[in-house]
Amino acid sequence: MGEGAARVMSASEDVRRVSGEIETLRGELGTLVAELDRRRHEALDLGLQVRRHPAVVAVVAGLAAIAVGGLIAFAVRSRRERRRPTVRAREARRALARLLEHPERVASSEPSLPGKVARALAVAAASTLAKRLVERAVQPARPARARA
Repeated sequence: MGEGAARVMSASEDVRRVSGEIETLRGELGTLVAELDRRRHEALDLGLQVRRHPAVVAVVAGLAAIAVGGLIAFAVRSRRERRRPTVRAREARRALARLLEHPERVASSEPSLPGKVARALAVAAASTLAKRLVERAVQPARPARARA
C-alpha cells in the first residue's frame, strides 16, 4: 500500500475516534441536563421545600404576619390620628395659610380632563333629550287609520 492509502486509513480512523468522542460528550451532556431538570423540579416544588426547611418557612410566615399586622396597626393609628380635633384644626390652619399665600391656586379656571369629559357627556345627553321632547311636542297627531 502506498502513502495515499495510509492517509485514507488514518483519516477514517480519526473520523471514528472523533465520532466516538462526540457520542461520549452527548451522553454526558444528556446526563447533566437530566440532573439540572431534576434539581429545577425540586427547587420549585413548594411542598418539598416546606418539608425540607420547616424552620425557615415558620420564620418567613411569622415575619409576614408581623408585617401585615404592623401595616394594619399603622393604618388604624394614622386614621385615628387624622380624626382628632387638634390635628384637624392644624390641617385647617395650614390650608388657610396656603389659601392666603396663593389665592390663585384655590379655584383654577381650567377644568380637569375628567370634568371636560363629564360636561361633554351631560351636554350631549341634554341636547338629545331636548330634541326628542321638541319632536314629540311638534309632531302632529296621526289619524287612527295611519297608525294601523
